[in-house]
Amino acid sequence: MNPATERRAARRRLMAEWAARTQRLLGTEPEGAGIEEQPPSRSVPAQGNETTQGMEAASRPRQLPFELLDAAGEPRALPEPPVVRAGAAPEPPQPDEREKVRQAARDATEQRDWARASELYRQLLEADPGDVKARNNLALVLEAAGDHEGALEELDRCLALAPSSPDVLINRSAVLGSLGQYAEAERDLASVLAGDPVNADAYFNLGVVTSRRGRWREAVRYLRRAVELDGGRAAAHFYLGEALNKVDDLTGALQAYQRAVELHPTHARAWYGMGIVLDRMNRPEEAAPLYRHSRELSGR
Repeated sequence: MNPATERRAARRRLMAEWAARTQRLLGTEPEGAGIEEQPPSRSVPAQGNETTQGMEAASRPRQLPFELLDAAGEPRALPEPPVVRAGAAPEPPQPDEREKVRQAARDATEQRDWARASELYRQLLEADPGDVKARNNLALVLEAAGDHEGALEELDRCLALAPSSPDVLINRSAVLGSLGQYAEAERDLASVLAGDPVNADAYFNLGVVTSRRGRWREAVRYLRRAVELDGGRAAAHFYLGEALNKVDDLTGALQAYQRAVELHPTHARAWYGMGIVLDRMNRPEEAAPLYRHSRELSGR
C-alpha cells in the first residue's frame, strides 16, 4: 500500500470517529468541518405518516477531511513519560526516541486524548521546530479539540516550511472551512489541483465547500470527479447525492445515496437522504422505512 493510500485509510478511520461531532458545513455549522466543509442545515418534511422531527441534526454533514500525516501502522503502547524533577524542563527526545514519541502521539490521537496528543507533538516540535509532520498533526489535534484558530496558526507555519505541500494545503482548507473562510479554502484547493489535477481529496473538498456556498452545479461537477478518482469514499457519494437532489436530478441522487450506504451501511444521513428523494418521487411507502431506519441508526 503506497503512502497516499495509507493516509487516506487512516483519515477515513478518523472521520468515522468524528461522525458524531457537530460541524458547520452544509449544516448550521461550516464542516468544517470538514473539508471537513463543513448553506444552512436542511430538513425536508417527509410525506405520508413519517415525521421528520429531530432529523435536522441527523442530516448534518461531517467536517472536511483532515490528513493525519504518517498515521499508518498498528497502534503500539504509549511509552512511559520521562521522570522530571520539580521545576526542571523536560529534555527533548533523542533521535532514537523520536519515533516512539511520534507513535505515542498518533495513538493518543486515535484514542481522542487531545491533551496527551498535543503534549507529545509539542515535545517533538520543541526538539525540531521544522518537523512539518508533527506540526501538521498538532494542528489536527487542535482542530479536533475545537481550537480552529490555533490549528490554522500551526498550518500556516507548516506552509512557511513546505509551501507546496498538497496535504497541508488540503488540511488548511479544512480549518478555513471550519472558520467559514470558504473563498480562502477554495484558493488552497485550486492550488493543490494546479499541481496535481487528479487529487481526489481536493475535488471532494471543493465539492463540499461549493455546496456550503450554494453553488450546487459546481459541487456536482467536483464531487463526480472525486468519486471517479476514489470510488470507495462513502462521504463523497453522500455529498454528491445531496448536490444532485438540490439540482433536481432525483435518479442520480438516489443512486449516489445508495452507493453511500453500500460503502457505509450505518450512514444515517444517507438513508434519510434516500427517503427524501423517494418522497420527492411520490414513493412515500418506500420512503417511510428508510426514515425509520435512519432514526434507529441515529439512536432516536
